[in-house]
Amino acid sequence: MISTSLSRAIGRQLEHPRGPGGWLTAQAMRIANRRPTALAIGALAVQPNDTVLDLGCGAGDAIRPLARLTHTGLIHGLDHSAAMLAQAAARNAGLVRDRRVVLQQGAFERLPYRDALFDRVLASNIVYFWRDPKAVMAEILRVLRPGGRLSIYATDGQAMARWSFVQSGTHILYDAAQFERMLAACTPRDGYRVSCVPVGFGIAGLIGTVDKPVSRDGCFIADRTDDRRASRPLGNSAGR
Repeated sequence: MISTSLSRAIGRQLEHPRGPGGWLTAQAMRIANRRPTALAIGALAVQPNDTVLDLGCGAGDAIRPLARLTHTGLIHGLDHSAAMLAQAAARNAGLVRDRRVVLQQGAFERLPYRDALFDRVLASNIVYFWRDPKAVMAEILRVLRPGGRLSIYATDGQAMARWSFVQSGTHILYDAAQFERMLAACTPRDGYRVSCVPVGFGIAGLIGTVDKPVSRDGCFIADRTDDRRASRPLGNSAGR
C-alpha cells in the first residue's frame, strides 16, 4: 500500500513534473498513456497539411505520430514543465532540427499563440489539471481555426478514484456524465461528442471531440482576446 506522503508526491509530479522524480514520472506516463493517446490522435482525423497543437505534450510521445500524419504540417508542443519539454526536445530532436516541431513552455489558461492558428488540438490526459476548464477551453477555441477539431482524452474518474495518488488534491476527476457536462458548459451548442473506449486492464477511457463551428458565410464569429502573446520557445528559435 502506498503511503499518504508518497501518494501526494506522485500526484504533484503528475501535475507538474520536475527534477529526477519528473524524469521517472515521464517514463511511467509514457507507458500508461500510449494507448489513450493513440485513441485521442485517431479521433482528431489529422490531415496531411494540418497545423497541430499537442497541449500538455509532456515527454513528446505524441509528436512523432502526429508528424507522420501531417507529412507537410507543423506540430506545436506546449507544456508548463521545463523537465518534460527537455525530454520532448531530446526525443524529437530530428523533427525540431527540421523545423517540423516547435516546443514552448506556457500556461494552459493563456496560450502563447495567435487566434485561429491550429487545425487540430490534442489534449490527452491533462484535463485533470485544469483548475478553470472554461478558461482553458476558451483559449483552445480561440487558437483553433473555424472547422478545426479538439480531441480530449481522460480516464474515467470511477476507475481513477481507486488510485491513491489522485486523492492528493492534484487531480480533478470526471466520470462520463461529468465529462459531458464540462464540455457542454464550455463549447458551442451541439459541437461536441463523447465516447467511452476501453484502454486495457478493464479501465474505461473517455474521448471528447469538439468541432469549432463555421458560420453560414464561412466565418466564425466569436469574442476575440488580445493575441499579442509573449512566446518562449524551447531551444534554438531558428528551428521554430
